[in-house]
Amino acid sequence: MTQRRTAAQETLLYLPGSRWDDVRGTDYRLARALAVHVPVLWIDPPLPIHLANRPGSSLGRQSVEITEVAPGITRVRSLSVPGFARWGLSSVARVLLGRAIKTALRRCQLRPFATILSSPISSFPTGVEGTKVLYVTDDWVAGAGLMNLSRRFVQRKLRDNLRTADVCATVSPHLASVLEGTPGAAAPVVLIPNGCDLPDLEDPGVPRRRNAGLIGQLNERLDMQLLEAVQDAGIPLLVIGPRTERDAETGRRLDAFLAAPNVTWLGQLPAKELAPHLAEIGVGLTPYADTAFNRSSFPLKTLEYLASGMPVVASDLPAVRWLNTELVAVASGPAEFANQVRRILDSPEEAGLGHLRRDVASLHTWHVRANQFLGIIQGVKP
Repeated sequence: MTQRRTAAQETLLYLPGSRWDDVRGTDYRLARALAVHVPVLWIDPPLPIHLANRPGSSLGRQSVEITEVAPGITRVRSLSVPGFARWGLSSVARVLLGRAIKTALRRCQLRPFATILSSPISSFPTGVEGTKVLYVTDDWVAGAGLMNLSRRFVQRKLRDNLRTADVCATVSPHLASVLEGTPGAAAPVVLIPNGCDLPDLEDPGVPRRRNAGLIGQLNERLDMQLLEAVQDAGIPLLVIGPRTERDAETGRRLDAFLAAPNVTWLGQLPAKELAPHLAEIGVGLTPYADTAFNRSSFPLKTLEYLASGMPVVASDLPAVRWLNTELVAVASGPAEFANQVRRILDSPEEAGLGHLRRDVASLHTWHVRANQFLGIIQGVKP
């Protein structure tokens, strides 16, 4: 008697640039939204083998770990060689990761209909069927130094993946133009910006405080002159997020800024503890420096501020211009930035615009982005 083989279930293979337990950024949010529609097999960046036995890790006893981490999302963790982000070892790491992916597909009886690759140092796995989507979430080449990676290595990986991909999605119009100009790139480039989640506001009528808020990582991407101008103006500032700076001068300026008497720094907070602050902050700040990396980015915080009904003041970068809404005040230079913050806090009319800000955010939710991704996948022939 022959045993009937169970048909494999279709899945979306997602190779992100960060691990599931890292900062919950673009990859995490998009995967959660995609999982509402299709099963997602999330492939963590591999763990160097010498870290396999660290506390809390079970990878020391098995080469591949498969766990369900969220509804519709299965995570795959695997081991690799140390230094796998170097050219000499990247080919070995690619083989090991490919084996781990095929092991997971076999064990879970899954068949990928598409692969989303959003890592600056990984490659599309060989021998895996389905549409190949390269998702470029930042200007990885310009930001190689921020990520402590070789610029040359990242540049070569990007070019190779652009040649292999069936389609390339990216988060900002500026970055789309940069990618379209990459020598040898064959994949068509489509714009799918970052998104947001619309929070459930229990009492949208709660008055906002007369303060400014900055939420997110504190590092070299911030324009410290803009923040210092708001602080010098005597405006109370609430800062929420971890410090991740590498540059010593940025560290010194952050030390002085966070120690100012009108600045309150709460560090990194869980999502549940963050929600009440989003409902009360008077104006949200997106004070990014005008750099090649930031010009290609699409800050998550701007849409998250709008989703909570919060007024926003942002530095003048292409992503905020693309939003094309007067509900985000755009400022160039420290004096104008601080003046815009003060103007909003002094304006009684701003309090009644919360529903309009949420309406704008509703056009850019992660569920909207997930549907855009699935539409592209269905429309592209591998």
